[in-house]
Amino acid sequence: MRKLFFIALSGMLAGLFLVSCNQQSKHPGFKKTDSGLYYKFYHQSGDTVQPKTAEYAEVEMVYGTADSVLFDSRKIPKAQRPMKIPMIKSIYKGDIYEGLAMMHVGDSAVFETNADSVFKKLFRMRKLPAFVDSTQDVYFSIKLVAVKTLKQMQAEESAKMIKLQNQENKEREAYLKAHKIDTKPTASGLIFISKKLGKGPHPKVGEKVSVHYTGYLLNGKKFDSSRDRGKPFEFVLGKHQVIAGWDEGIAKLRKGGKATLIIPSSLGYGARNMGPIPPFSTLVFDVELMDINKVTKAKKIK
Repeated sequence: MRKLFFIALSGMLAGLFLVSCNQQSKHPGFKKTDSGLYYKFYHQSGDTVQPKTAEYAEVEMVYGTADSVLFDSRKIPKAQRPMKIPMIKSIYKGDIYEGLAMMHVGDSAVFETNADSVFKKLFRMRKLPAFVDSTQDVYFSIKLVAVKTLKQMQAEESAKMIKLQNQENKEREAYLKAHKIDTKPTASGLIFISKKLGKGPHPKVGEKVSVHYTGYLLNGKKFDSSRDRGKPFEFVLGKHQVIAGWDEGIAKLRKGGKATLIIPSSLGYGARNMGPIPPFSTLVFDVELMDINKVTKAKKIK
C-alpha cells in the first residue's frame, strides 16, 4: 500500500504543503467532512471529471507531518511519474481515498488525517515510526493530473512498450553499423562474435561453468564486471540461473574461449528496470569461459 503514494510532485505543490503544515493552530482554514477528513482546496479547475472506484487517479503528491516532510516525490524517477493510484473504497472513515474522490482533474488540495490511522490502517504498519506521535496529523498535498480507466491504462502501457522496443531495435542497428558488425544473429536474436577459440568440448546443460565477463550498454557504459571483483561468476548451464542470452552464448564456447555476446532485451531483462540497466536494453558482454565442472549430486542419507 505504501507504494501507492510514491509519486511525482511539482515545486508548487511542495510550497503549498509547507504553508499548510506550518499553520499550527488546529485545522485553520480547513473544512471537515462528515467522516472527519479535513481539507483545503488551493485550486479548483472547474473540470467535471472525478476519479471513481476501479479507475486510476494520476496524481502529484507530497506528504508529512506539520514539521517534517516524510516523502518528496521529486526524487522519484521520471519514468514513474505521475503515479497511478487505483481507486478503491475507503479503508477507514476520513482517509485519503475519500479526499481523492472529492477532487476534479486539475484540482490542487491539502488533506489532513490522523497519523495513527495513516500508518496503521493505510500503510499497514504494526506501529508508528519512532519520529511520529499518535496525536499528530499527516498532511497530503495533492494535484489530480488525470483519471484513467483500466482499459486506457492498458492501451497506454502497450503503446509505451511498442515504442521502447522500436527504439531498442534502432539503437542496436546503429551500434552494429557504427562498429561494422555484420555477424548474423541466431534464430533467437543472439549475436555471437568469437574472439578466441578454446579447447576441449563445449559445456553441456547441467554442468557448472565459470565465466569472467564485463557487461556494457550500447552507449558504452559499463554496468558490471566479474574482472573488477577479481572472481569469475559461476552458474549451472541451461537451468535458467542467468538470462537466456547467456545460457545460449556460453554454450557456444570451449574452455579458454572468448567471445562478445550482443543480447537483445528479449533474451535479457525485457521490460524490467534493473537499476543500471534500463527496460528494453540490448546488452553487450565480453566473456571468457574459464572452467567447466560436473555438478556433484548430494548423496542420499539412508
